[in-house]
Amino acid sequence: MHGMKIIVPPQITGAFKMRSGDADKYSVGTVAVVGGSDRYANAPVMAGLGARVAGAGLVSLVVPAVSRLAASALVPEATFARLTPNCIPPRADVVAMGMGLGVDTNSEIVVSRLLSGSSGKFVLDADALTILAGWYGKRDGYEPAEKQELVLTPHEGEAARLLNKRREEVSANRLACAKEIASRYGATVVLKGANSIVVPPDLGRVYENNTGNPFMALGGMGDLLAGMIAARWAYLKCDAFTAAASAVWLHGLAADCLAAKAADFSVVSTAAQAGALRVLLDSGRNELQSGG
Repeated sequence: MHGMKIIVPPQITGAFKMRSGDADKYSVGTVAVVGGSDRYANAPVMAGLGARVAGAGLVSLVVPAVSRLAASALVPEATFARLTPNCIPPRADVVAMGMGLGVDTNSEIVVSRLLSGSSGKFVLDADALTILAGWYGKRDGYEPAEKQELVLTPHEGEAARLLNKRREEVSANRLACAKEIASRYGATVVLKGANSIVVPPDLGRVYENNTGNPFMALGGMGDLLAGMIAARWAYLKCDAFTAAASAVWLHGLAADCLAAKAADFSVVSTAAQAGALRVLLDSGRNELQSGG
């Protein structure tokens, strides 16, 4: 583990169970990623990469044709469906959506079709959050459908839109705003940034992350994290809070491992981070399981 002592936070000590000897690609969790546009062709692919390296047994990408070249290089194991307003994502344990999706009418149709009355588990990131904020940011909030579970992953700007506040208000009151979003949208919230905050909709727990470093300030890191959260949730078959908090912790820890051994901090890229995460989960599984 690059000489680093790993101490698993008490809130997530149960999040690193060993795979059973008879595991198959379905039993360890399936993830569908919905996103992408001409401008942001690779965003959902990075989410798919995050899902794969975080342990998803099967990743399905619902993406525009322009995304397929990057997908074939970064996530060759994934299956594909073409993103259209009327597309039906493949069945999956968790659906992650919004990365690079855009906020036009067709994108709103996609988000609406997936969420309206749907049961299941959803990780909403990036443009899906902006669309959600456009519908509910000035109202009383969103009430998930029966048996629908949500994880929202806003940065401070997206959090401000979800609450119809100024970004400065969110920056000054991060924990309070994370709790307000969780309560208002009935969701587990990951408020990203230095010391990311995770809170569940019942507000009964709080996780403030202490892994990560400033070299993670790079486009694509949030996409990678969204896929990781989806994969941990699908694999662990646990509550959303534990899945999200463990993914946030691993995401930062992988970057810390890279930075600890690097003379050039530009190596903290999404691809390198994905590789470091795979090493953590493979070679460090016994340490993670035992809490260091």
